[in-house]
Amino acid sequence: MPSAMKMAAVKAAVCIAAVTVVSLVHVVAATDYIVGSPTGGWQGKTDYKSWASAQTFLPGDTLTFKYNTNHNVLEVTAGDYEACSTANPVIIDNSGTTTIALTAPGKRYFICGGPGHCQNGMKLEVEVADRPAPTAPSSPPQLPPAPTPPSPVPRTGSPAPAPAAEPPRHAGHKRHKKRHSPPPAAPTVDPAEAYFPLATVAPMSSPAASLPMSSDSAAALHAQWGYAALGLVALWFAVLAI
Repeated sequence: MPSAMKMAAVKAAVCIAAVTVVSLVHVVAATDYIVGSPTGGWQGKTDYKSWASAQTFLPGDTLTFKYNTNHNVLEVTAGDYEACSTANPVIIDNSGTTTIALTAPGKRYFICGGPGHCQNGMKLEVEVADRPAPTAPSSPPQLPPAPTPPSPVPRTGSPAPAPAAEPPRHAGHKRHKKRHSPPPAAPTVDPAEAYFPLATVAPMSSPAASLPMSSDSAAALHAQWGYAALGLVALWFAVLAI
């Protein structure tokens, strides 16, 4: 199916990319050490023990011996290294440039097979250390916890007393109060004499019983009405003057 083929192609591409990355990491991490550099070489004039102790050899690194035709390179066992024996070499090379791959942790031993050269110090012991495991990515720093809000401080004072409840009223309380409340005051009415000072106004209330009017009473009533008319006329002229 096309989808299955596409998935297989993607997996193959991922695998190739992973192998390429691993190879690049290996190439970048590996180091090639030229024996005796930078001041010397594989010629018998270098303190190889001091030179080796100043280096850090890891799996994947390489050693390169450069020498002339008077010398060669033999890899030997620890016993043959101490005895400077060339009888049973593990590796022997006299090409002038010998490269040794350091593939695993441990000690490796090399000597020169020329007569008397190993006895004169042309020997090298190399200790390959374990390559440190890749460190896991550090976790991101954790944020400090959010500050908790301060708890409310309880009040030490006693709470204010609640208002006293009013005593219940009886059903007939309002009616009793209304029955005994004083009557509203009657509106004050200014007397007519305040507006008509010259007239004498008779009371508005009707007499209790009609009495026969005498001639003197009629004359007096006519005189009062005359004075009232004169007062109205005088008031009119006063208003006009204002």
